[in-house]
Amino acid sequence: MNHPDPERFSGADALMLNLETPTTPMHTLKVAVLDTARRGRPVTVAELAEVLPRYLGAFPRATQRVVCAPGRTVRPFWVRESAFDITAHLDEITLPAPGGRADLDELCAELAVRQLDRSRPLWALTLVHGLEDGRQAVVIRVHHAVADGLAALNTLMAATGTAGESVRPAPVDPIVPTTPSTALTRSARRESRRLIAGLPAVAASFWRAARHSAATDSARHIPLPLTVRRTSFNTPSGARRVCASAQIPLADVQRIAVALDTTVNGALHGIIAGAMRAELAERGDDLRHPSVTVFGVRRDLTSTRTEGNQVATAAAFMRTDIADPIERIRATADSCAATVERRKRIGFDLTESVATYSGRVGPMFRGLAAHRAPRVMNTITTANLPGPRETRWIGDIELVDWVSFALAIAPADVNLTTYSYAGVLSMGLISTPESMPDAARFLRRITESLRETRDALAASAMPLDDPVSSTRDQR
Repeated sequence: MNHPDPERFSGADALMLNLETPTTPMHTLKVAVLDTARRGRPVTVAELAEVLPRYLGAFPRATQRVVCAPGRTVRPFWVRESAFDITAHLDEITLPAPGGRADLDELCAELAVRQLDRSRPLWALTLVHGLEDGRQAVVIRVHHAVADGLAALNTLMAATGTAGESVRPAPVDPIVPTTPSTALTRSARRESRRLIAGLPAVAASFWRAARHSAATDSARHIPLPLTVRRTSFNTPSGARRVCASAQIPLADVQRIAVALDTTVNGALHGIIAGAMRAELAERGDDLRHPSVTVFGVRRDLTSTRTEGNQVATAAAFMRTDIADPIERIRATADSCAATVERRKRIGFDLTESVATYSGRVGPMFRGLAAHRAPRVMNTITTANLPGPRETRWIGDIELVDWVSFALAIAPADVNLTTYSYAGVLSMGLISTPESMPDAARFLRRITESLRETRDALAASAMPLDDPVSSTRDQR
């Protein structure tokens, strides 16, 4: 009997799987705060167990697990779970009342180190009771091998609607085809032959990309790899995590972007650089050199995919060496724009090819160098994605807040993810306590940096008009 080729992990997805160690969890957390006032009663785990299977068919990874072909463990396959049990993915916790933001963040820090069972599909949902004002939360742990930030956002959009809108059911298919191990082996062998044949083309692409990077006029705005000085943000660390969340008004950042003729992404990173400067100064770090961020550049922000990793990293200077807030934002924004433009010119296929061929080399190198190398790739890791303009709903339940916590991977343990959601920039910071002892304090510094920038613009007589468009480029 002939079987269709099983679905193998992409290189980027496999990288996310192979980076995981006992002290480096590779699942992200997606947190939705629920207001059930309209329905008049709270959500229960029993309801979730009954309702979720009616919709999980729209998200194949939700019912697929990791299976390796015999002797080939670097890039496994996605195989449908033959005995999928929704209850194995659900649990609940009640916070001491009244549960505030800090209490939920503390719970997220605990869940951030609770690694997922690889014998099951790589996700889990915790229903949280006891939040103030009678609210609840769902905290979804999902492995980064399953979805990057854009795929997770698209999943949110597909699973929710606007007020009064219904989501079309997509029940899980009860018929599960059997995938024999021989089919996995045959598929892996065929792909190995294709990869060997494609090596010359990948080498040529790598050479062209290197020449383009060196020749571009904007090269001075882009940091070179492994030239970043270690700071207290890159302290050798262990298995614990800290989480903190906060919001700042999207319109405030848009006004700054318009006033300085840059993007929301550039303005936001300049504001974050101000918070980093204050933090580094308090810790006694050297402020004579700029910091560096690494963030993802998406291949296609209009994509509706709900799975996979299609993102290439880009490094930009965070001008923590500049005291003036306006000049700091301008210089940081220039670097962000230059590195995004270069990434788009180079393209994204090379990144996927390198991830496919590198296998475990990258994770092994990181493990050896994370706490030893005198120079690192980046000081901080950031992400910034445009989300919905209005709150989303699940039937008569309103999602009043949406927060994402990404990965704290040494040596750049401090990771800040920002989504725009219903008029605010929702920030989720995850780190190790060694690199960020007071995560909530750092987010307050971002608010202070925003205020400092507004005051500086007002003093310079630069207009802070209403933003031209709420869709001004956030990338």
